Amino acid sequence: MDPFDQVSHTEDGQLDPFKTMGILDHVERKNIIGTIVGHPKDTPSRKEIKYYNPSISEANLSRHLATLEECGLIDSASKQREGLNRGESYRYYRLTGQARELFDRLGVFGPVPYKNLLEQVEKSEEIRAAEHADRPTF
Repeated sequence: MDPFDQVSHTEDGQLDPFKTMGILDHVERKNIIGTIVGHPKDTPSRKEIKYYNPSISEANLSRHLATLEECGLIDSASKQREGLNRGESYRYYRLTGQARELFDRLGVFGPVPYKNLLEQVEKSEEIRAAEHADRPTF
């Protein structure tokens, strides 16, 4: 079943909790959400998401990010590519307000445990620089 077919909103326009959690019934999608929630700026680049989730192939990462965005769980924003250094990230992701509200209501994906976990990960210089890079406006 296509995950896009599973997503709907409740009568008040909020994400449907049962269908949303069904979308997240996939370990790689859960890990991506955990990475976004745990990021120091709450807006990791694709490069950072991949670094923290090395077992996810590039193709699957693209597919999962697209699914999560289409379902209304995450937003993305891009920097202008002009003026970026080679290899510098330009696309960033964050939770939507509706996703954060739903997760808070359900008591899942609280930021503190995920932030603590990501702080313990040994980071390359490239990833440390990426964490401190300016983010685009969402």
